[in-house]
Amino acid sequence: MTESTRPPTAEGHFTSHDGVSLQYRIERGDGARIGVLVVHGFAEHGGRYRHLVGALVPRGAAVMTFDQRGHGHSGGRRVFVAQFSDYVDDLERAIEVAVRHLPAPLVVVGHSMGGLVALLAARKRPAAVTAWAVSNPALRNKVEVPAWKEGLARAASALWPGLAIPNGIPPEGISRDADEVRAYNADPLVEKTATARWYTEFVAAQADLVAQPAALDGVPLLIQVGDADPIIDPAATLAFAGRIGASAVVKTYPGLRHEIFNELAADRAAVLADLGDWLAARTAGAAS
Repeated sequence: MTESTRPPTAEGHFTSHDGVSLQYRIERGDGARIGVLVVHGFAEHGGRYRHLVGALVPRGAAVMTFDQRGHGHSGGRRVFVAQFSDYVDDLERAIEVAVRHLPAPLVVVGHSMGGLVALLAARKRPAAVTAWAVSNPALRNKVEVPAWKEGLARAASALWPGLAIPNGIPPEGISRDADEVRAYNADPLVEKTATARWYTEFVAAQADLVAQPAALDGVPLLIQVGDADPIIDPAATLAFAGRIGASAVVKTYPGLRHEIFNELAADRAAVLADLGDWLAARTAGAAS
């Protein structure tokens, strides 16, 4: 099914536990037989996953993306969170929406910070989710945070939690595709700052997850890693994956940077084919 013949995207909103309005979008083709819920990364939004959606819908997936609080078209202070668990709670609400609108089985796909959120949610083993996939999950930062910025964020987290600080993400680190980098730079919904409280909560959530790999043992999980990611440390992700257990399938992509779904065309095609094949196995398993 081509872009021109695909049914228009359905859009809507759902409300978080504390009253924040979160926008979602659903795209599906005829005969969709698996549901995919996408959790985007830090300072971006669900609309940036066009390659992912475009690859999975023709393979029988109905795909739901949503903008996390403080991101994209959703409500909330920009790139702010009082406690990181709010993101996990929001994902749990999104799963409830996905169950109502998408076919089963349901798989959650999280990228970067969205991968961190997804893995934290997976530890709770929600019955509605059959499997989980993450790409370059944000387990340890590779971008160096200057000492002054670290100190400022930690001090301000308690005294001025909403203080906006430049996030320091190098745009060229997302992809080797120059067009993707230009689009990222020009996107008005891509945030260029983070807040002090967001940073301290993010770092604490990373530490919490990495300290408990056994909590994910037995969870059907695909981990896709670009080994040239200059933003999130791929070595830390691979080390963590090795401590989870046999339920984690790991695929590594030499030379790929942070946004492996937005890499050069041939490379992203291979990444998306691997994800599509893994999802197809989940469908087959549910039907057997």
